Amino acid sequence: MHLNHVMGIILLIACALVQAQSFSLSPPPFQRFTFAPNNVCIKPQHFVATKEDVIGEFQNLEFTMRNVPGEGDCMFLAVALATSTSMGLGGNDALLRSIADETRSVVAQVLSSSDGNFHVEGKRIVRASDLLLSAARKEGLEREAYIKCLREGKLQGGGPELTVLSNVLRRPISIYELEWDEEKYQGTVPDMCQLKCMGSFGDIFKDPLAEIPNSAVTCGLQQGAYSWHIHILVVDSGAGENHACALLPKACYI
Repeated sequence: MHLNHVMGIILLIACALVQAQSFSLSPPPFQRFTFAPNNVCIKPQHFVATKEDVIGEFQNLEFTMRNVPGEGDCMFLAVALATSTSMGLGGNDALLRSIADETRSVVAQVLSSSDGNFHVEGKRIVRASDLLLSAARKEGLEREAYIKCLREGKLQGGGPELTVLSNVLRRPISIYELEWDEEKYQGTVPDMCQLKCMGSFGDIFKDPLAEIPNSAVTCGLQQGAYSWHIHILVVDSGAGENHACALLPKACYI
């Protein structure tokens, strides 16, 4: 997905993270999902997206979804879960909270840099100072106040933080939403749910194992493990709030 200017993708995905997308009287689909004790979604069990890859071809991506606590820190928790799972580690809620707290601190430190650039998407980059100024203005804050609130967990993560995270991790982070047809499902929950990719941060950060034939690391392992690309699902959780979850790929998608 290519947008016309650098900040476009940031604003698009930031809106997906902080604005409710459904105003139906019925509960949003996410409230009807069923989860196992380990927070893996078992209904729907399969999530599928069609996405353009780095060489311009389209591929079907299949995922399972794992939920994280909805404590105002879900985006950092979802990225922490997707990253730890990609290394074969998984992680319980206590570990994820610790990682998310550390991640917030790192993002705040890097975002407050007085110099330097971040890669956004395609060939587009943005100056660190401009990204911070834009993020602070959107929240009606001065830059120093924005960084303070970010460090203290008083700000939910959005487009600016995802930009920084993709650069810190040197990994692409793709954001998805549900493609949900309420008339088709009529209050039921299907076994397979279609997703729409809203955009990607850091899409030039390629898997260093991608060109190794029959890599012993990436072949036939558990879902989500050793996947270089991080995938996050943003859903309407009701009451005007959105929630981030980790999508665990069933294969290692380049």
